[in-house]
Amino acid sequence: EKTTRAGRPRAGLIFDMATVLSATLLGLSSPVGLRRFSPRIRMQAEWVESTVFFDPPVSSRFTPPLSSKQYLRASEAAVAKHAAIIFDQLRQEAAALSGSPLTSGLGERTVLSRSSLSEAAAAVLVEQLRSAGLGEGGAESAALWREVSSALAAPWLLRCVVCDLYKILDVDPAATGLLQPLLYFKGFHALTLHRVAHHLWARDDGPADRFAALRLQSAGASLFSVDIHPAATIGPGVMLDHASGVVIGGTAVVGSDVYMLHGVTLGATGKPMHGAKRHPTIADSVTLGAGATVLGDILVGSGVTVGASAVVTRAVPEGSTVVGVNKVLDGSQRPPSEAGEEDDYTWFYDI
Repeated sequence: EKTTRAGRPRAGLIFDMATVLSATLLGLSSPVGLRRFSPRIRMQAEWVESTVFFDPPVSSRFTPPLSSKQYLRASEAAVAKHAAIIFDQLRQEAAALSGSPLTSGLGERTVLSRSSLSEAAAAVLVEQLRSAGLGEGGAESAALWREVSSALAAPWLLRCVVCDLYKILDVDPAATGLLQPLLYFKGFHALTLHRVAHHLWARDDGPADRFAALRLQSAGASLFSVDIHPAATIGPGVMLDHASGVVIGGTAVVGSDVYMLHGVTLGATGKPMHGAKRHPTIADSVTLGAGATVLGDILVGSGVTVGASAVVTRAVPEGSTVVGVNKVLDGSQRPPSEAGEEDDYTWFYDI
């Protein structure tokens, strides 16, 4: 198959593999179920079946057998299996931290003394929250651990953590493995903390749950400079790259397989809405460039790219690129490509 300069499969293969995922993990990979797919699809499905439940080779850069986008429709059993694969890889990477007195204790506390991916992610978050003054007392400390660890062990949140980590490896060449984003990527921390806060907000066993969710939101804003209302809905397979200055309002909806850079605002227009939805909906597979501002109850369609510092107040058709103030680009702004200029991650336009 043709690949990009980054060594990743081109879009055609990714589309085919998404089809394979739905066939294989939804139980359609029997000889009867696969007859309606092309020989190429059947061959790829056999490859998925032969690799999806086996540990990938250990290397300096962990390579999952499927991308984050392809895991969005995976069964809970497949997600749990890959959570175990990720955790095994984390333990191997964390063992190397014993080589420095500055990291040996961190590796032991967050990964090596834990029994699962959800526990490791919870340990990283709880340590940071305690540094911000949450859970300092014995009872509150125990309650903080209990709430965070149990939330992250829930099937939907575990799916989000798995897909978020795989999305990071998909799009960020700076990620040299899985331990690096788990320990140090504040966008991953902020998003995972939001997922716990949203879990509490949606559970709503009483006013205390929502105040607890707001307390986690406040802590996340202080720790990570990321302000996401706990009512906001965010799908799995999302990366907040660099993350500083991201603001997401309470009625915003963000789909799956979304890449969002620092300074993005998903906000309201300021017009009184009297309880109605006032923040945007971001569909699947959208890229939001640094400093992009999307305002109001509008839909940004699937596959859209919002350019850096763009201001968007109108609906954007799927597959479009929007820059400036509501400027939707089409092919007429794209100059003839020069040899070696194009790739799957860069857009060249004359505006």
